[in-house]
Amino acid sequence: MSNQVNIQLKEYKLNNHNKNKDISMTCIINRILPTIFKLLLAVAIVAVPPDDALAGAGDAASTYGLGPINAGSAQAFSAFESGPWAVYYNPAAMARSPEGDLSAVVQYGDQELRAKSLGGSDPLTRESDVLSDSSSELVLLGIKTRITGASESDTSRSMYLGINVGVDEYISNILPYQANTAEQGQFLRYESQPLYLAFGGAVRDLVRGVDAGLSARLTLAAKARLEAVSDLAGNTDSEQLSLEAKPTLSPALGINIRTNELFCGHSPWRRTSCMPFGLNGLEVALFWRDETNYEVSVDANVVIPGVIPEPGLDLALSTIDSYQPQVFGGSILLPLGKFELVASVEKQIWSELESKFAGDTVREQAGLRFNDVVVPRVGARFQFSDQLRLFGGLAWEDSPLKSSRSQDVNFLDSDKTVVGIGGDYRLKNAPIINAPLVLSLAYQYQQIEERDFELTSINSPSDPAPFETVRADGDIHLFSLSASMKF
Repeated sequence: MSNQVNIQLKEYKLNNHNKNKDISMTCIINRILPTIFKLLLAVAIVAVPPDDALAGAGDAASTYGLGPINAGSAQAFSAFESGPWAVYYNPAAMARSPEGDLSAVVQYGDQELRAKSLGGSDPLTRESDVLSDSSSELVLLGIKTRITGASESDTSRSMYLGINVGVDEYISNILPYQANTAEQGQFLRYESQPLYLAFGGAVRDLVRGVDAGLSARLTLAAKARLEAVSDLAGNTDSEQLSLEAKPTLSPALGINIRTNELFCGHSPWRRTSCMPFGLNGLEVALFWRDETNYEVSVDANVVIPGVIPEPGLDLALSTIDSYQPQVFGGSILLPLGKFELVASVEKQIWSELESKFAGDTVREQAGLRFNDVVVPRVGARFQFSDQLRLFGGLAWEDSPLKSSRSQDVNFLDSDKTVVGIGGDYRLKNAPIINAPLVLSLAYQYQQIEERDFELTSINSPSDPAPFETVRADGDIHLFSLSASMKF
């Protein structure tokens, strides 16, 4: 935490204050700033544990996938899965099935993120190479239902509504938030999941063979303001505190195309496909998601009688968390007998994060640079029987972090390979609920490749030169379990 304080002191402005460089005044300021900074942090309502190797980008939906089908296929099937989680990935996919779906998901991720010291001018004393062995514990609830349209046998122009919500640490922590510097290094992604809420709708056959969907994800921008009179011990009176959180909606769009219906149509005299090479079941999905992040801004003004008179000392903090880039993507799905094969590619616009961090008072000194990345995914699904279905997937994700050195923040990130496998079992008439019930289970493994980084710190005698070089890598194991009632 001392490192965070030192970084933030660079940003603080002394308004209407005598800028005398006398040593005695400097000593007074050095005594009062920690007191005032404690007040600032108390207002922020931001948990920033100094030993956590967590940072400011990524969340469960993009890092792991929501639910067993997305986690177990490395998100390869995300553009075609018709359940509630289509709201996030591709809202048009809700129209692929007329069934309603009420789902509950529990996900557990075991994360071992490592940073091996390669030496330096002043390397830290480390107990081990493990930088973080925290876990990801997420509970998700989602519903998809048909709100207008014809019967299940005739779904043309049917409309669907989907809502899903997710809470981290098995609903015990609604809004975890991290924004910190770290001498030991911290991973850019793999942090806690803030409150996740998304909703959207879809319409089938907007044009013959073409489904369309629109959704939005809700995030929060919190602002706090504190005015107080304090002594050097941090005891305050005449406090005035205000806090507001404004919702922000980030849209997503999707289109699903059933090529046989679009190009061949339906008629009594044309009962076979007009598509060549047996591609009569080919489907194409196009989707776009806007960028999202959570924001916290804190303004404080403190008067210390005899030390800092009116109008007081102004302090400001502004930071973001859980950033998700803008995404453009496309997928194709081809049924082959009992198999379904899928291939997907995404363009993730991470370069926009540079301007976000440039205005972030915790990280602006880092000079971070990011690359836009392309993520390919492939997957397969096999209908083993009427009740049992197996699936798996593979993805290759390049790191968006271009910088190998970030002053005081010390972000770590690397390319990774993601492998998933899973299955679901359908009960046609489950006991008690007397409705179809699908039980799903999936496992995902992520291998984070080795990459070297140079660590810097304002507290190091070598500053601004690096004090240590580390080699980052990691392994992540994720389990996802769900129960989905169909109606």
